[in-house]
Order: sequence, then C-alpha cells, then structure tokens
Amino acid sequence: MDLNADLGESWYDQKVGNDAALMPLINSCNLACGFHGGDASTMDRTIRLAQEHNVRIGAHPSFPDRKHFGRKMMDVPAEQLLHLLRYQVFALVGMARAQGATVHHLKPHGALYHYVSYRDIRAAEVIVQVCREAEIGVLYGPPGSFLSDAARENDLEFWPEGFADRAYEPDLKLANRNLPNATLDDPQVAAAQARMIARDGEVRCTDGGVRPLQVRTICLHGDHAGAVKRAVAIRKVIEELGGIS
Repeated sequence: MDLNADLGESWYDQKVGNDAALMPLINSCNLACGFHGGDASTMDRTIRLAQEHNVRIGAHPSFPDRKHFGRKMMDVPAEQLLHLLRYQVFALVGMARAQGATVHHLKPHGALYHYVSYRDIRAAEVIVQVCREAEIGVLYGPPGSFLSDAARENDLEFWPEGFADRAYEPDLKLANRNLPNATLDDPQVAAAQARMIARDGEVRCTDGGVRPLQVRTICLHGDHAGAVKRAVAIRKVIEELGGIS
C-alpha cells in the first residue's frame, strides 16, 4: 500500500505543515505547484527532501485560489483549465529535472480534485492530457470517478486513492469540511480507518454503514494540525498489514 501526503504548501513567510517530519513517514508526496500554496524555493526544497528519503514526487495542481487554499469550487472552461494546469505542472517538472528527479504522478488538489472527479468529464480528460504532455505516468484520484474513467480510456495508469483523515459520505464522496467531524483528527481514529481501507477494502461512512473502497494509495493531509502524529499511527498500521510499497 502506498502512503501519500500533500506537502510543499508553505509560501514566502507563510508556514504550512511540517514537511521535514512527514517526509520520512510516507512514500509518495504531492507537491503544491504555486496556485494554492508553494513557491519556487519551497518547491526546490521539498524536491530535495523527497530525494533524500526516496519518496515519489507528484504534481499537486489546483484552481488559482491561494486565498481559500484551493478549496473554493470554480467553473473553469476546459481550454482555460488546460493552460492553468500546464503552467503549474511543467513548473514542477522543470524544477524536478533540474535536480535529476522525475515526477511520478499527478494528483489534483482540493476543489479541483472534486471538480475533475465528479462534475466535469471534460476537465478529467484535460488532466489526463497534461499528464501525457508532461510524461507523467500515474494519476491519483478517487475510484469510480471521471478521473478513473478518463485514465482507463487513455491507457494511463490510475491509482485509486482513499483518505485516512477524512470522513466519507454514503456515496463515497468526502464529507464537506464545514460539517462536524468531517476531518478525523484523532491519530487512532485515522489509523483505524486506514486499517479498514487497506485490510478490508471497506470504509465506514457518516450514516454508520460500511461501503466497499478498493484503493492503491492512502492519503493524509500535511496541512492539518497533528498530521505527524497521524502519519506515525497510519504508517504503523500499514507496516503491520504488509508494508509500504
């Protein structure tokens, strides 16, 4: 099971998360590309940190929305979205290549993740197009989504993703962040959800029911307070079940 985290989200004098503490605990990182978080120096530093710990590097583009950390939904025409994605993704690819690193995967951030997964099939196709153009071989996203369909139809490797630190609605979409208990802050609660997903291929939803959820990678959010403690607990669970891969 792959364990990924969203990192590189600090910018200028704004500190977000603890990348140095999280990086040794994961094996894939999703690096902010400058629109919701991140800047050139943060990107460079996080790439180096990933290389030091042999962690896969992923592009983590978003809507142009630093004010709301990329979590405000937008309706963006496909052509404009293509330009926004190229701008972000090729910036990371270029920075990585300058250090002799490669970008392993792409995972959209925040509202863009949900937009391309559930609202606009053309937007999902644009994501796949940018992966092809940037020679990125893997796409992370929710199973049963527009993203998974677009990847399959274009012969792009897709890694279905589950979340250890977010609550699930019965339709297997993430609970709205504005609702109570939408984030799983207790490390043991997050670890228990990771165990259920990784071991059983299931997740308990907000209605108390259990739904199937088959994934290849599990995410935790690096910007959430207490992320390091959750990462330690989740990694322990995954190692007990057969290890990080």
